[in-house]
Amino acid sequence: MKTLLSAILALGITAALPAQVPLWDLSKDSIPHELNHGASRSQNGTMTVGGGNYFGVPASAFPDQKNFTVQVTVSFPQPADDTSLNVLLKQRKDGEDTGLGLTCIYGKSDSWRVYRPIINGMHIGGIRTKFQPNTPYTFTVSVRDGSASYYLDDAPGSKHFTLLLPNDEPMWVGKKLLPRETPFASAEVSALKVYGADFIYKSPKEKVSAEPRGAIAGKNWMIDAPTVVDPKRPKLLFYGDSISGGYRQHLLPALDGKVYAYHWSHFVGGIDPKVDAVIKEGAAVADFKLIFFNNGLHSLSWTPEKATDQQIADTTRAIVRGFKTGAPQAKLFWIATTPHTARRSDPSKPVDALGDKNPVVLRINRIAQDVMKEEGVEVIDMYTPFAAKLELAAGDEYHWSSPAYKMIADAVVAKTNEVLSLKNEGK
Repeated sequence: MKTLLSAILALGITAALPAQVPLWDLSKDSIPHELNHGASRSQNGTMTVGGGNYFGVPASAFPDQKNFTVQVTVSFPQPADDTSLNVLLKQRKDGEDTGLGLTCIYGKSDSWRVYRPIINGMHIGGIRTKFQPNTPYTFTVSVRDGSASYYLDDAPGSKHFTLLLPNDEPMWVGKKLLPRETPFASAEVSALKVYGADFIYKSPKEKVSAEPRGAIAGKNWMIDAPTVVDPKRPKLLFYGDSISGGYRQHLLPALDGKVYAYHWSHFVGGIDPKVDAVIKEGAAVADFKLIFFNNGLHSLSWTPEKATDQQIADTTRAIVRGFKTGAPQAKLFWIATTPHTARRSDPSKPVDALGDKNPVVLRINRIAQDVMKEEGVEVIDMYTPFAAKLELAAGDEYHWSSPAYKMIADAVVAKTNEVLSLKNEGK
């Protein structure tokens, strides 16, 4: 039996379907007094933030913290150099490893005019944009099953396959997060809408892959997974923090059509000799032939005052044993942690020094290398070539430029070709 809609269409009558109603809308909903910290509203409804002025969207606008979409339109007068603005910020008050955000950064050089996603307290990468003054930009953050995707004026920016850790905080607009941040003097927010779980954002500029990717998730972890159409094609897992997100952009195209690459964005931040249970669970999601892993700079807290050599070795060994137990058929490769670098002193100049926390990196790499030797895990040394090419550092102490990330991807591809005998198989 035909539905009413199909009957109407059959008669050639155009039906106007109702638009999705947001859960919270800046143009209609009032900002609670306790969430307004100096932000002002003009006659046309635009909110002005910047400096020490900001406002918040009530936490009640996010009933399902794993499924929601935020769209915000913001324009800037001419920003000053080396300033930033947290357009979105939904984290605990201490900013500790929960929720999400989006920061706009304006530097002297074009390479530092970017917007940067924040996932669970981590500033991840940076998507370059020009930030023309007094020009409206619409940012969309779409969260599905706890995984966040970022867009600028519908253009896809980045996807993050780390489960967002929920919090009951408001979503702040324009709030300063770090002591060293110098915020934009002002910015104008002309639209802000929060949609619930029944709203599915689709970008008209997003390419549809012939083999779309999805996600496999467990408690506090999520793995970005390809759609398997060829059961004979080997599978590879690469694991790490935002560094893995950096080389992902080069690795996936290089392996496309030859190897199914799964990406696990994850890290062990504290000393935890029992982390092998979580690693085992994730490593067992597919019959991996190869696993490349690195715990990254989130272990910079493992200083001699907070972690003994034995504690670092035990936690590192637990990570290895987790991969071995979850994927006993896989060949493992450990990627040495990349250097901690000095902060860029001037946006127009390259980084030319290691950071003050780099001795921690050297210590962790030394201990980890001993563990890998004992466990029979092959080492891919990315510390040495990166330490010799500090000019490729991003300048934020932790991240790197695209050419550096390609170096890691090339190393992974070379080992993959070697192990799977793919050297003569071009795509």
